[in-house]
Amino acid sequence: MSALSTRVLSGYRRLFRARKSLFSGDDRAMRESRVAIRSEFDKHRQVTDPAHIEGLLVMVDEAEDMLLHGIVRGELNPERNTYEVKIKKEHAESMDRETITHVDPITAETSVNESGKPDVVVTSTQSSNNGKDKR
Repeated sequence: MSALSTRVLSGYRRLFRARKSLFSGDDRAMRESRVAIRSEFDKHRQVTDPAHIEGLLVMVDEAEDMLLHGIVRGELNPERNTYEVKIKKEHAESMDRETITHVDPITAETSVNESGKPDVVVTSTQSSNNGKDKR
């Protein structure tokens, strides 16, 4: 196996670990992210040009960074009509005041399920379980 092939497989595994870290406990998101990652890698399976592969590996790095640091999960609290979002340290460091209180739905379905545009409640977490919150 060539060094480039090893890096591609490593990138594939890193994306799967990042998705697991972000979507743990959300079966639907786990399923859909698995299909999306696999589909992208299958789409480029026949690429042989090393320069093109390097470009794809940059995209893998960017996607991993986005999954680990650019997306936060929130849960709708119907009693309070708010989304409760726990901001981890790695997210808070890269957000400004306006960004930290604005959350966009990821899917159209999520947007449709919003009942009266709930507020966003932001909390920070100093988790003792190394940032592996179940939320």
